[in-house]
Amino acid sequence: MGIDSRVGMDCTRTDLKVALLALYVALAPGISSCAEVNDLWLLISSYEDIGITVHDLAFFLATHSFNATPERGYVTVTFSDGERSYLTPNGAAPRLADLWAAPPTPTGPVRVIVPDAIQRNVTYERTDNSRFIREVTRRAIFPVTPLGMCYDGSKKLADTYESFNYRVRYMYDPSEWDWQGHLWVIVEDDGRPDLWIAVDSYYGVMIDDEYYSAPYSFEGFENLNSINPKWRLG
Repeated sequence: MGIDSRVGMDCTRTDLKVALLALYVALAPGISSCAEVNDLWLLISSYEDIGITVHDLAFFLATHSFNATPERGYVTVTFSDGERSYLTPNGAAPRLADLWAAPPTPTGPVRVIVPDAIQRNVTYERTDNSRFIREVTRRAIFPVTPLGMCYDGSKKLADTYESFNYRVRYMYDPSEWDWQGHLWVIVEDDGRPDLWIAVDSYYGVMIDDEYYSAPYSFEGFENLNSINPKWRLG
């Protein structure tokens, strides 16, 4: 039977959190994986995302070097010594997930991310179509949002360009701007498929090569949560 390590809504009750984590480690097999369990607990306790799914959670854990596998209703994490822990997304509650020592009973259907929804380390080819570039430039007034608000600005840009039937992809580099990463969009040339123009919500149309490659590329703003869940303060 699983041992639920969620400690409730009061993040100031550190004594209870420590006690529950100690109980989990004591009851879970494989004491040698204690440090990895602790790292996992600290990671999921540092973020929250009301809409995170099993596949979102598995992807997020994998990007933080955990061996995570999505199952039906939960995620299995296998540690270096072969021991395992199990996590279930916890919706609106604090933290990303609840931690279990044994596989929890599946509950209901699970939404699955479309295969290849998030592309890794893709480079797009820039268009030189002056007509298209002029159209893209005049569709928005820059800066769309103040400097540093690239999430909101990129979402507004994507909504604007999609309303004119342009195909849009988000580009995300988590290493930029230490506290949040940087998000921008690329817009496909409507007259030359597979050629794109990059648009920064603050600076406008960009022709620098660095704007045409990114660690992550995806359609649909909601996919950002699979890469970078909301940072929980306090």
